[in-house]
Amino acid sequence: MSAKIKKSFCIVCFVMSFAMADFNPFAAEVINISLNGPNTPFYLPAPGQKVNVWAFYLAEIALGSPNGGGTQLQNNDEVVTLGGFGGQIVLAFDHDVENNPANPKGLDAIVFSNAIWYNSNPNQHWAEFATIEIMPELNDNNIPGDYPGEKWYIIPGSDLPDPCSWRTQTWDDEDDGYPGFDGWPETYDTNAFELFPLYQDIDPGYPVIWAFVNPNIEDSDPCNDNLEGAWGYAEYTPTLLLGDRNSDDSTTGFGDVNDMPAELFYTIPDDPCTVGIDAGACGGDAFDIEWAVDPCTWQAANLDSFRYIRLTTAVDVNELGALGEISAEIDAVSDVRPYGDINGNNEVDYFDLELFAESWLSVWSNDNFNAAADFVVDNKIDFLDYSKFAFGFNPLGE
Repeated sequence: MSAKIKKSFCIVCFVMSFAMADFNPFAAEVINISLNGPNTPFYLPAPGQKVNVWAFYLAEIALGSPNGGGTQLQNNDEVVTLGGFGGQIVLAFDHDVENNPANPKGLDAIVFSNAIWYNSNPNQHWAEFATIEIMPELNDNNIPGDYPGEKWYIIPGSDLPDPCSWRTQTWDDEDDGYPGFDGWPETYDTNAFELFPLYQDIDPGYPVIWAFVNPNIEDSDPCNDNLEGAWGYAEYTPTLLLGDRNSDDSTTGFGDVNDMPAELFYTIPDDPCTVGIDAGACGGDAFDIEWAVDPCTWQAANLDSFRYIRLTTAVDVNELGALGEISAEIDAVSDVRPYGDINGNNEVDYFDLELFAESWLSVWSNDNFNAAADFVVDNKIDFLDYSKFAFGFNPLGE
């Protein structure tokens, strides 16, 4: 990283030192849903091959910023496993994640996992889908579900058309072959919406390598080849290395900023409906609060915000060769940074305006270039970025 870029981010970090004092863009708390009271693991994984491995059942790993491994390297040391079908974790933010039209692409939050592209192919996802549900906090007591309207709303994504796929899975340690936790019931139930992704053996010469292959590249329509075959679920899109702004699994290339603060990098969403990872985006699986529906009626939830998020393994497959059983692994969840927010405090005000002015008409190689102000991600700060800044500018917080 050149001295000129570091200079720009010293300015950012100076402002962040007081502007971000009370703002954390990442999930901040694990809501205890354990079957065993206050004991670990604090969440409800279904039995699976990794749920009894200490490094994989520490629920608090899902808090704070992600530890991206890139498109090829799974960050297996920094994730919490949900186990088999219906295994779930509930996380809470310390603020309301808002349905903000000033967010890039209108997306509001991002779920990070250890998903990777198989063989560097963005149309082949070695993924283990998890559904996303959100709940608002309506009476400000930080107790989920204790007030009318505080219920789970599902993000249906591309492949959940109605409530019919909701079902219960009964797990038995002896019958299923994957042990549960010591002190837990030998048999217990989990519930989830079940997804039926089309897994394929994409390397017959190897001991069964299964992946989700984008069906749009295999149909007869060439116009949809750049569209994702699945979206709206966790454990699908890789989490990039911190500062990798061109998704090449390196942080030293043109446009990269390898000392970019996590609060600024891991709050830039990728378009979940297009193949690959957008320039400047951090990877992960972004979603829009407006996608949420009532799980009973499948009608739009019309939420303004959410405080709690529930992530649940949604595929019931126990034998996938080298892949093992389907078990989503979660790294982190973040709020999305709105256009114009350069210091990362979730507001766009005169502090941001000052930072933007300091980087005006700069390019990536200049001393005063500030990647956090490069909203259109073309490695220069000009009128295109100003239009984005102006769109989000809201000094009165209205």
